[in-house]
Amino acid sequence: MNPLFRLLGLSRAIILYVDPTGYERGRVLETCAARHFHVVEVFSPPFASRFSGEVEGVLAAPAAGEECTWAETLTGRRGRIVAVCCGSDDGLATAERLAAALTPRCSNGINVARRDKYLMHEALRAAGLRAAQQRVVSRWEEEGEPFVRELLAAPLERGVVCKPRRGQASIRVSLADSVATAGRQCRALLAAPVALLRGDDEAGSPSVLLQEELRGREWVVDSVSRDGEHKVVALWRYSKASLNGAPFVNLCDELRPANDADDEALMEYARRVLDALGVRWGPAHLEIKRPASGPVLVEANVGRWNGVDFKLLADACLGYNAYEATLDAFTDRRRWEALPATPPPALGGAGRHAEELAELPSLVRFETEATDPGDRVKRTVDLDTCAGLAVLLHADAAQVEADYARLRALQPTLFEVESVETGDGVA
Repeated sequence: MNPLFRLLGLSRAIILYVDPTGYERGRVLETCAARHFHVVEVFSPPFASRFSGEVEGVLAAPAAGEECTWAETLTGRRGRIVAVCCGSDDGLATAERLAAALTPRCSNGINVARRDKYLMHEALRAAGLRAAQQRVVSRWEEEGEPFVRELLAAPLERGVVCKPRRGQASIRVSLADSVATAGRQCRALLAAPVALLRGDDEAGSPSVLLQEELRGREWVVDSVSRDGEHKVVALWRYSKASLNGAPFVNLCDELRPANDADDEALMEYARRVLDALGVRWGPAHLEIKRPASGPVLVEANVGRWNGVDFKLLADACLGYNAYEATLDAFTDRRRWEALPATPPPALGGAGRHAEELAELPSLVRFETEATDPGDRVKRTVDLDTCAGLAVLLHADAAQVEADYARLRALQPTLFEVESVETGDGVA
């Protein structure tokens, strides 16, 4: 008998939280405490090597095959594990393995295609869904160059995206509009690969993913699933631009209602993506382009919440948030059934996340990564180099729009910079 089964019926419900860091940790602990759940914090192998000294009381995840013995020793007579959640891209494979072993009735099983961007799009294609044209490249001349030449010769104005096959936060994602540029980008990434295929995912030889540039405005569908029923808990519209030598710098995330046929088509496509990836339980964060021809996935982050601090805006504009919805999915059928299947046609206010500061009527929170004179800041090229966060929230959408425009105009003077380095940043 599975040793964990002997824990059933014990009094306290336990949430395993893999890789707790940053503001998200506070939101998760706060939400679980309000619902009287006990949280056991666990580090995946990659996080254990980097952050073990920063968060006290965090345990190392057990090795494969040792999950049930570890859980029995951990919980004793204190409770039963009801869900496994994750706070990092590095830890998704570990969280997936723990859920499959310890909460098999409410897990998604193990599927590398939920993390490998190439396998992800191939899974969509196999399910009959629109997916990006792509090629995995380990040698530029033999594999990459023929694909890029064919793609750029097509009668469409589009470029080629060069990215890590298993990366995060848009780190080292580049865009090329010529064979020569694509070759330089591909060779550079092959020479110094970025990969999260560590710990529970096996790393192969260095490779790069080349994909067609997907046109259209980028949107986000945040979802939570319970036993195969997918509910959209938030829609976000991205504003991105080419800045500081990077092609896809995020300027703001705008919380949006679901109020037309295009929104419904977007959400239905997202549900079908979740089905194609075998998602039945828990949160997901899907980034999707919306060209005139219909939605197409950029990437899906399965098992993770949105990377921005969304709780304030979601609570104010929607009346619920993805953290609470996740607990509902795993532990409370009645609350889950009362949760709307989609966002409302009109929000309770207007809200945006933006990455810089101004004194504005709709500004409700401001945080910077650099807090003291002399702190080092980098030019923003991806989510890892975001300099700060401004949250705009107001009952009047026009006020939010005006404040956002003013903030963007002030952006070049928000930091007083004393000296510029010649490397990858500014000091």
